[in-house]
Amino acid sequence: MEKQFQLPKRLETIIERMPDSGCLADIGCDHAYVAIEAVRRGRAARALACDVRKGPLQQAAEHILCAGLAGKIETRLSDGLEKVAPGEADTVVVAGMGGPLMERILQGRLRDFAHFVLSPQSEIPHFRRFLLAEGMQIDEETMLIDEGKYYVILNVSKRADAASSDSMYVTEEDFLYGGRLLRRLDPVLKSFLEKEKTRYEGILRQTDSLEVRTAYQHCMNALEAYR
Repeated sequence: MEKQFQLPKRLETIIERMPDSGCLADIGCDHAYVAIEAVRRGRAARALACDVRKGPLQQAAEHILCAGLAGKIETRLSDGLEKVAPGEADTVVVAGMGGPLMERILQGRLRDFAHFVLSPQSEIPHFRRFLLAEGMQIDEETMLIDEGKYYVILNVSKRADAASSDSMYVTEEDFLYGGRLLRRLDPVLKSFLEKEKTRYEGILRQTDSLEVRTAYQHCMNALEAYR
């Protein structure tokens, strides 16, 4: 009997947002839940579950076996995309890492694959700038709340004209909060901005820091879109 996995909301959303693929590369796969469910649900015909740590990769192999998918999901001990050849996967998923680490993993490899589903957990404004500077297109952004924490998921592909700019990412607020989220007045982003507004106001009662005042103004500018 195949083992079923109960996924957290953020991983469910990643699977929902990924395109159908012949091969999925799940980088930093941990227990391989994304790869398993993507293949089980027909979102990917097969998958590569990659992790730099031997322990989680062994657990991933056990979960794959329990799911009855040993013939469709291959585990690889790999530092990021090191052991994945260009074009070997149609879609690359990288999630659950800080933005700087994800940038290191993706540096020089963004043109090697057709589509990426990325969920950085820190330095997200810088990560957006990195993607655009590398000639990528942010096709969609999704923001969700899972167990009280906000997450952002980016669907990314190669820009046809790498020298062109993305009209959705122009202002500082676009990079801070997500130009596509702001343009469609995303309700989860509004919730996040309101919490940030309250947080900044609390800090400003204690200090008159220029950095905090500037951040507060960017937050207020973003909230103006909802009025």
